[in-house]
Amino acid sequence: MIHHVFANRANVGDWMSARAIQRLLGGDVVEHLCDEPFVASTLESLATLRDDDIVVIGGGGLLMDYFEPFWTGFAGIADRLRYCIWGVGLCDLKRENTRLDRELMQSMFATSEVTVVRDQLTARAFDGHLAIAPCPSVCIVDGRAPGFGVLHVDALDNVGDDVYHAMETVARSFAVETSRPFNSINNMIPAGDARALSDTIAQYAAADLIVTGRLHGCIIGLAMGRKVMAVSGDWKIESFMRAAGLREWVCDLADTDALSDMLHRLPGQQSPDSFLQNARSANQAIASHIQAIGGFERVAASTLSGVDAR
Repeated sequence: MIHHVFANRANVGDWMSARAIQRLLGGDVVEHLCDEPFVASTLESLATLRDDDIVVIGGGGLLMDYFEPFWTGFAGIADRLRYCIWGVGLCDLKRENTRLDRELMQSMFATSEVTVVRDQLTARAFDGHLAIAPCPSVCIVDGRAPGFGVLHVDALDNVGDDVYHAMETVARSFAVETSRPFNSINNMIPAGDARALSDTIAQYAAADLIVTGRLHGCIIGLAMGRKVMAVSGDWKIESFMRAAGLREWVCDLADTDALSDMLHRLPGQQSPDSFLQNARSANQAIASHIQAIGGFERVAASTLSGVDAR
């Protein structure tokens, strides 16, 4: 039996990543959450697993200090479990230190049957030797005919009040100027509300231009075929957009004066089709490896990388 550990069902990015992993793996999956309120019960359940069970941990930004209680507890039972780590990455905020204990994670990676992180930022933080494939959520977001609208995917907590209001003002003004509808979301929904998740994805579908402070604003938008620009309060955004060949479409927190010009140029952005195709293929290959583990031989990182995310 596959036991899947992920953060929560309230953050759209976390839940989409988890749903992608489960769909790629197929079959029956038992879910466990590792947000802080669920850590004790999850660890208690995992400690009872049998030899023929496997734990898959990911995706999402599980490599941050908030999740250290889970990783610390998991380290105490990891030697009697078979587990894989897939699709996880750093949350490396610019306005505060959110990195977790490096040695703890090095020990987790060393005994994992398969370890694949979502970006070069994360790989470099752990000596650069980890396999990389972009977030699995790209595999369950289908390309759709463009809508016509501007969508602001806000991350107030990451970018701060001033930058948030600058993004909102520029995006709304451009929408008025170009006779586009405007909407603003934050990728947070009531926990486990599948209808709210669908409604959020529908907001992306209704737009053709995305202005985001969230990583999954970038991922969902590009995977759906939208034009995306970002303001980054977290280095993971630069890492993803650089991998997609779109680093020029990311503003730093101090560069909000450039937002209006960037948004006016955004309709001409080139779609990263090859990057997306390679990302989907890489994640499908990872799922196949985990499905076929059987004897749980370690898979060489070079066979899992799939995508050059530098």
